[in-house]
Amino acid sequence: MVENECKCTFWEDGKRMNHIIPEQRRTLIYNLIQQRGSVSVQELADLSGASISTIRRDLDELARRGTIERTHGGAILTLAQQTTFEPGYKIASRMFTGEKAAIGRTCTDLLEQGQSVIFDSSSTVYQAARAVVDRKFTMLALTNDINIAAALANSSSIQLKVIGGSLRPGSYTLLGDPGLSFLNQLHVDVCLLGIQSIGGHLMGNTGDAADGTLSDTSLEVAAMKRAMIQAARKTVVLADSSKFGPPAFSDVSDFSTIDVLITDSGIKPAQKEALESAGVQVIVAS
Repeated sequence: MVENECKCTFWEDGKRMNHIIPEQRRTLIYNLIQQRGSVSVQELADLSGASISTIRRDLDELARRGTIERTHGGAILTLAQQTTFEPGYKIASRMFTGEKAAIGRTCTDLLEQGQSVIFDSSSTVYQAARAVVDRKFTMLALTNDINIAAALANSSSIQLKVIGGSLRPGSYTLLGDPGLSFLNQLHVDVCLLGIQSIGGHLMGNTGDAADGTLSDTSLEVAAMKRAMIQAARKTVVLADSSKFGPPAFSDVSDFSTIDVLITDSGIKPAQKEALESAGVQVIVAS
C-alpha cells in the first residue's frame, strides 16, 4: 500500500488527525496495521501529523491491550487478536461520519413506502435509520440495536419491533435467542446489513472475486447476521471502504447472498469489479 492510499483510506490529512481524540487515533492506527501487517513509528508520524512520542505512546497502549506487538521502531499484529478486534460503539460512530451519513441517505433511495425492513446493529445502518425517519417513511422496522430502535421510535409512521436477545457487552447490540428463533419465522422485504470485513486477504489487495466473503468479529454476531440475510428477500450491505481487507474471525456469507453494496468513493476499481462479477450491484454514495 502506497502512502497516498493510506492517507486516503485511514488518515485523510494530518490536520484531521491532530484534532481527534487519542482513542480514535489508536483505532485508526490499529486499522492500518491490520491492513499492512506491520508499520513503523516514522510512517505513522508522517501519515498522521502526530509527534513520534505520541505515536510511541499509542503503540505502547495498543501493545498493553494485546492487540499488537511492538517491534524495534514499529509494531506488528498480534495473531491471536487480529480477527476479533472491533472498535467500541462510541469510537466506531465517530469514524468516517461523513461517509456513513452519505451511505445512509443513499440507502433510502432503494426503499419503498410500506415495506418491512431489518436494521442490523451497525453505526452505518444507524445513519440509514435516521434518514428513514427524516424522509417520513411508513414501514415495519425490525432491529437488534437499542440505539437504532430509539431513533426509529421518533417516527409515528414506523411500526417498530425489537429483535430480542442478550445485550453484547460494551455495545447496544442484542444477540442470540429469542431473536434468532424470531428471525427464522420471518419473510421481510429488505435487510440493511452492516459488516466488519468485506472480502478477504486477496480481496483487500487485488479484488479476486473467488476470495469474496463477508465476515465479522464473533460467532454470535455472525449468526445473527446470517439469520437476518435468510429472513430477507433483498440484502443491502452498508459499509464504508475501510471495511475492505483481511477477513474477521467468523464468516457470515459469501457474495452470492448480497444484492446491493452501498459504500464510499474509497472503494478500489478491482474491488468494485469483483463484487459486480459476483452479481452484486455496487452504489457509491456521494
